[in-house]
Amino acid sequence: MLPLGVVIPTKNSMPYLPRHVEGLRPWLDLAAEVVVVDSFSTDGTVDFLRANLAHPALRFLTHPPGLYASWNHGIAQISSKYVCIATTGDTVTRAGVCQLVAVAESLACDVVISRPSFCDVSGQPMPDKQWPVDDVIAALDVRQPRRLQPFEAVIFAAVNATDALTGSCASDLFRTEILQRHPFPTDFGLSGDAAWNWMHGAEVIYGVVPDKFSTFALHPTSASVAEKQSRLAARRADAVLRAAMDSWRRTGVITEQILPRALWEDLMVCLTSYFDAKAAFDQNRRHSVPWVLNPRAWRNRIQRERAAKTLQRLKQAALLGSRAPAQ
Repeated sequence: MLPLGVVIPTKNSMPYLPRHVEGLRPWLDLAAEVVVVDSFSTDGTVDFLRANLAHPALRFLTHPPGLYASWNHGIAQISSKYVCIATTGDTVTRAGVCQLVAVAESLACDVVISRPSFCDVSGQPMPDKQWPVDDVIAALDVRQPRRLQPFEAVIFAAVNATDALTGSCASDLFRTEILQRHPFPTDFGLSGDAAWNWMHGAEVIYGVVPDKFSTFALHPTSASVAEKQSRLAARRADAVLRAAMDSWRRTGVITEQILPRALWEDLMVCLTSYFDAKAAFDQNRRHSVPWVLNPRAWRNRIQRERAAKTLQRLKQAALLGSRAPAQ
């Protein structure tokens, strides 16, 4: 048995449960505790899990709908050192679970991230998507488990700010105390995991594993309209990262000397330019006239893509600068 707790969040998840339970059975005995957090399912989800999920320390909780609020509620009940979030439809192998825990222990990590393969809801393979974890592995030439330096994690979170550095949380492992101290924010719509990385990138220790041993199921979201809409009022990544950096500087998590070496202000100016152009282009696309007929929309789109490419160009120099010794 591993020092591991498993949280299974559900909300009318019946279409995914037979395959999900089959994916859990080969390794669930490794876990010390399992918590199901159900959000008022009406399709038989809880009955199915009670009948088909076996574990000596299995608990069922109920929580109002809300993706990250439900995650946080389940994580709060875990007493094991580590926790994984087994989102329905996503799977991981027994060897993968063991590797995640071994890397967390050997490298003293708070979070261990890995990249999944992709499938549809029936488990059929789908083409891979490029996520921030793929960027980390490629940019740092990661060939064996590696611990990220604090500013490396911040750079990757900033450069890939439209996605989550942690990718699919079902492919990752977290130190429980970290998520209990820093729960996922609930005011970023469906991007609470991405925002968590923006807020805490320099405060937690990330490890990355280059091997693939999990799957991510591409399926429609079960999020409510309110959850989807809340993203529109959420703070942008550039604002969150600037506020986080101000806090890290005050508390000494990040030293002043590293900021110019890591091109921090250049990154932030470029990221703001990207989000300004993206917001303008998104607004253009909401007009009744097709955006392709709007010259202003084309200019905003070109500016957005140019800023995205500039961020990628800045990335390698920023990574090198973040590791350079102070003069």
